[in-house]
Parts: sequence; structure tokens; C-alpha cells
Amino acid sequence: METRSQLGTTQRNHYRLFSEGRIGPLTLANRLIRSATWDPSILKARKMREEVLELYRQLAAGGVGLIITGDFSAIPDGLLDADPPRQEEFTYQEVRIEGYDRLVDMVHAVAPACKIVAQVSADTPGVGPSDVPSPFAGERTRPLSAEQVRLVVYCLVECIAGIQQEGFDGVQLHAAHGGLLSRFLSPYSNRRQDEYGGSVANRARLIREVVSGARKKVGDFPILIKMNGTDYLPGGINLDAFPELAREIAEAGVDAIEISGGMWECLVRTEAELGFRPVPSPESHTRLKNPDTQSYFLDYAERLDLDIPVILVGGNRDVERLESILRQGAVDYIAMCRPFLSEPDLPRRWLEGRGSSGTECISCNSCLYDMYTSLERGEPRVATCWLKKDRLRVGEAQRWLASWVGQNVSS
Repeated sequence: METRSQLGTTQRNHYRLFSEGRIGPLTLANRLIRSATWDPSILKARKMREEVLELYRQLAAGGVGLIITGDFSAIPDGLLDADPPRQEEFTYQEVRIEGYDRLVDMVHAVAPACKIVAQVSADTPGVGPSDVPSPFAGERTRPLSAEQVRLVVYCLVECIAGIQQEGFDGVQLHAAHGGLLSRFLSPYSNRRQDEYGGSVANRARLIREVVSGARKKVGDFPILIKMNGTDYLPGGINLDAFPELAREIAEAGVDAIEISGGMWECLVRTEAELGFRPVPSPESHTRLKNPDTQSYFLDYAERLDLDIPVILVGGNRDVERLESILRQGAVDYIAMCRPFLSEPDLPRRWLEGRGSSGTECISCNSCLYDMYTSLERGEPRVATCWLKKDRLRVGEAQRWLASWVGQNVSS
């Protein structure tokens, strides 16, 4: 039997999902967030391309309350190759994405109520907090010295200040999914014996120093963070350890925490061990048709008791379920990534009660296939939804996803 939402007769103006919210000094028109979406075309060219700007235009027009951009690294190539590190002064212009100011102006012009936050990481190949071999790495990880860690802090602080000058409404630190910041937070990858390792407070020190340094330059400019609730690895961040780490990060002065999970190393574990199919992007689970498999980081949010907003990402697929989650009180905002590739106007559709209460996105991860294969061809581009573009290639994408781990594990 069809529900009222399937018949397109349910207006949802009264839903908490479509109520105003605040993150620090920032007021959001609703509680739907476009989570950061990896864009290899930006990372390679370090330039906003017209097709990427068009994607963001559609997102802004579609009614989402907040857009978080895909990340870029605040660390210039080669900066951490020497120890002691490079002494000349780093500037934001070394890592700036050309056309970022155009992106901000366009989003604000298309939808003045829509806010946009730039995600920034500190990812640098071959380095980390400790030498912990990865099954996907061709060489060992070089541990950073304390002086090099402080240089990472300096670069991130300068980058946050530069992002504020671009006109963005805030910044998000990408400290999830096994990037450099994520590896400092995790006891699996951080086995240091100095002030940046060991205790929860020490593992969070890098983040605390970044936020403290940035506050001196940007004041109450919103600083969000995306971090793992779980690494899906023995000895890593998990459901029991996450609340203490999240409290430490909240006390560092961030304005909101977005909960995600997974490191690349976990993908060599079996589906039985993980509880989900291992495909390249451990945070992007597939097979989410059953509601019980959706919103898969909710348990981690429910363990928290923080004075700052909590953002839930990961498998959020049905507006009625999401409204129920918000009303339960453990989560303040709902973030999505893949559904916005197929439906940039999803928030408006849900608000107006058009179509199904679910998303068109079926979590097939063909968009990942699109990104990776475009990189292999040397033609990096923004991800697209193959279901709308070429359904025949969805099967091809599934075969690629199924074989990826075996082909990329180092011997």
C-alpha cells in the first residue's frame, strides 16, 4: 500500500528536519547537510571547473541548508620531506584552490540562505604519526618529528584564515577515514611516545593546537570537524572509546562534530568481520535497502553527551526515519553525500512531499567507480550517478568494486 509521501501529498514544513539550527554563530535554514564529496578534478588541477561550479549551483538551488566542499590538503607538496622542516614561511596561496571565491559568491547568490563550508585536510603521502605498515601502501610510513607536526599545525591555521578570507561560512577539519589527522587521533595508527601520542589528550593535541591557533586569527569563525567513531580495526577507535575522544575534541573548541568511520586498512577484513561489504571507501556502505542497515553510525552518536551539535552521516536514506532520529535528540543534523549526486534537489522534494520518502540513490557506489576510472585515464572529473546516465555500466562498476581490494593489496 502506498504511503501519503509516496503519493506526493505530504508537506513537511513542520518537521524538525526543516527547522532552523545553529552551528556556533552560523544559522542554518534547515538540518540537511551535503557532506563533503571527494572531487579528484579539484585535487589534480587545484581549480574550480565550470562543471563543478554547476554541481554546487544545483545543490544550493535544491534547498540544502549547508554544503561542505570536498577536501584539499593544507600541506604543499614536499613541505614535510625534510627534517628539520622547510624554514621559509608558508602561505595559503601555495595550496589555494583557484576560483574558490567564485564558488562562495555563486552559492550565496543562488540561495542566500544556503551556507557553505570548506573542508581542509593535512594529507601528505608517505608520512604519519608512526610507522604502521598499511596493506595498501607500497612503502613504510615515515613518522613526523614533533617539529614537523607543529609545522602541520601552522599550515592548517593559516589555511583556516585563508578560507575565512575567501568568504566561506566556516571550515571543516577532515580528521576521518585514515588521513593524517585521523591517524593522529587513532590508537591503531598513533603509537608515539611524545606529547602527540599515547593518551587520548595527547592524540587530540594536534587538533587542539590547530583550533587554538586558528581562534587567534579567525575569532568565532565556525570550525567543524569530521572524525571517525570507529576505524573498523582491532586496536583502533571503536564504539566504547569514541565518547572520550569526542569529548576531548569538543573541549578543544570545535563547533560541531560529524561522525563517520573507517580506515583503508579495514578493507582487507572480511564482510563477516566488518558487517558490511569491503569496497574502496570504507565509509560508503552498500546494500542499504533494508532500513536496519541505514544510518549506520547512529549508535556512535547515541553514545555522546556533548554541548555542541552532532552531525550524522552514513546511509541516511529515508526522510521519515531521519525525522524520527532527529526527534530522539542524539543527533542535531543529517548529512548525506551520494544521494545528492543523483538528486541535488532532494531537500526541496522532501519538503514539498513529492515522490517517495526515500532517495533515488541505491548506494551502489558506481559513482566511486566513475571517479577512480577517470583518474586512471588521466581525466579526473566530478562524480556522477550512473543510474541516471548509463545503467549498463552499473554492472561493470559492481564487478570493479568486488575485485578492487584483491588487486590493490600490497604483497
